[in-house]
Parts: sequence; C-alpha cells; structure tokens
Amino acid sequence: MKLFTLFSAFLLIFLTACVPLEKKHTTVVQKKQIHITKLNKEVKELDSHDKRLIYKSIKNEIRLHRKMGNEDYKYGYYYDAIKAYELVNFYEGYPAIPLQKIKEIKVEAKKRAYIHYQNAKKYLYKDKKRALIELNSVMMNNPEYKNTQELYSKLRNDRAMRIYIHSLENSLETKLINNKGSYQELKAIKNSLNNLAKYDYKNTSLQKARELLREQKEILLKNAIAIYKKGNLKQAKQKFLEILSIYPDDVTAEKYMQRIAFKQSKKHNLAMAQKALKQNNYLESIDYAKKVLQLESQNRQAKQIIAKANKRAKEAVNRLVNEGKRYYNSKNLDQAKQCFEKALKIDKTNNTSLIYHKKIQRQLRTIKSLQ
Repeated sequence: MKLFTLFSAFLLIFLTACVPLEKKHTTVVQKKQIHITKLNKEVKELDSHDKRLIYKSIKNEIRLHRKMGNEDYKYGYYYDAIKAYELVNFYEGYPAIPLQKIKEIKVEAKKRAYIHYQNAKKYLYKDKKRALIELNSVMMNNPEYKNTQELYSKLRNDRAMRIYIHSLENSLETKLINNKGSYQELKAIKNSLNNLAKYDYKNTSLQKARELLREQKEILLKNAIAIYKKGNLKQAKQKFLEILSIYPDDVTAEKYMQRIAFKQSKKHNLAMAQKALKQNNYLESIDYAKKVLQLESQNRQAKQIIAKANKRAKEAVNRLVNEGKRYYNSKNLDQAKQCFEKALKIDKTNNTSLIYHKKIQRQLRTIKSLQ
C-alpha cells in the first residue's frame, strides 16, 4: 500500500512536470510598450554621432515626403499626395500638414474618382483613348475605387493602346535625348510629358522628363536674372515669360516679372514727365513724376522734375499775368482774356488771374449787349 501511494505521488509529480505551463496572454498595447522600451534602451546605447545621423535621416525623409506631396498635389495626383502628407504627419508626430487640408483633398479625390469612373464606363466600348484617360484620372484620385485597376490594366494592355502609348514614350524619350536646353525644346518636352501623363501618370519616362525640366529651370532662371541685372528689361521680360509658360507656378520668375513691371512703369513715367516738361506742360509733367513717387517715394529724379516744373510754372504764370495786364491796360480785352486763361490752366488758384478774368468777362458782356 505504501509502495502504491509512493508510486502514485511520484507519477503525479512527473506528469505535472511534463504538462506545459499556460502562457500568459500579452495584449497588443503591452507588446507595443515592450517594443518601445526595447527601442529606448537601444537608443540610449547609441553615441551622439549616431543619434544625429538618425535625426538627420528622419528629417530628410520628412522633407522628401513633403516635397513629393506638394508636387503630387500640384499635378492633381491626390491619392499619392494624401499618402505623402500622412507620412509627413506620422514622422513629425503631429499634424504638420493640417488635417483639414488632408480631409479636403480626400473629399475632392472621392468626388473626382466617381466622376471619372462614370465617364470611363461611358467611353469604354466606343472610345478607348478617352476611356483610358478617364481611368487614369480615377487612378490619380483613388486606384481602389471599384474595379478601376482591373479595367485600367486591361485597357492599358490592349494592343492598339500599347502601340499608341509606346509612340508617346518614344516621342518624349527622343526629345530628352536631343535636348540642348532651348526654350522651344523644353516647351516641346513639357507638352509631350503632359500628353503621356494623361494616359499613364506613373510612367517612368515622366519622372526623367520632370527631373530634366527641374534642372533646366535653374539654368533658365540664372540666365534670365543675369540679363535683368545688365538692365536689359525687355529681353529679361521675354525670358521670364518663357520660363512661366513652362513653369507657370515659379515664384522666382513671378517676382522678377513684378520688378520689371515696376522698373518699366517708373522708366515710362519719368520719360513722360521729362517730355511734358520740355513741352511746357507743367501740370502733366508733375502728374507723371508723382506716379513715379508712388512707386518709389524717394526717387531723386522725380523730385527734381517736380521742383523744376513748379518753378517754371510759377515763372510762366507771372509772365502770363504781366502780359495779360499789359493787354488789359491797352484795351485789348480778347488777348488779355487768353493770357489769364492760360495762367489759370497752370494755376487754378492764382488770385490775380481770377480777378482780371471775371472783370474782362463782365466788360465783354457789356460791350456785346451795347452792340
């Protein structure tokens, strides 16, 4: 009996040892906390140089995604823009890109995806090119909308469409190879790029073309600014207009166009002020010079013109008044009237001219009534 009891106890201990212990269940939150703790420990073990490298790498990632998001948004690639902006916010740890902006883009993308999908269905069997353009537009906004990917892939691989898109690719690639940086060549590349992007906005040739256009823009700007600095405003304006026809949103070109408009307006008004002064049109000269001062309040040349015009105007008024008095005293009322009227054209407030002019008018009326 004792042996049986002893055997039973031994067997129980053995079996208990063989039974696996129940694993403690770990929640997702706990797993995340364990992972964070582990990462923190690893970060603490890094030296300052490694920490700076990691920080710099993250900042570069943020900058890259922000840039990509802005470009995609500009081109109307809303789906890609949303993804890029959300990555920026993820890395930053706060809504560096306003959540309201992302929300508005999502709303617009949803609306566009619906409209372009409906159009694609309408043209699917009667106009393959138009249908592919519409499906490509859906892909830009929401590639996961209904069966868009399936329809786009099927139509994109259609033999006739493959040949057509291949011809667009070849046209663009040829322009890229032969490019020498002239305005006409870059404009042609931009047109070919836009044409291909209508059918396949993720085409690899597009990226090469955009990269080249980015590089060429810096060269075009540098040349245009050099012409501007030499004072050749007319040629500089033409160059900046060419840049804006290829890069319509370029801030630098817009800034220089404003500067040119300012300088040309100033130059024009100064020229007109000087011309009016030579022709003894003193008030007109002063008006043009004042326009220059509105653009540039301390412009010395405009101030000098105003001073000269005022001085000459005063001299002219005095001369006309004296001449008018002489005519009046010699009873030549018509000639006297003309002199005082000319004086009043220059200075409406000249008291002597006003008095004599009214007196002469009364006398002329009296003479006329007696005839």
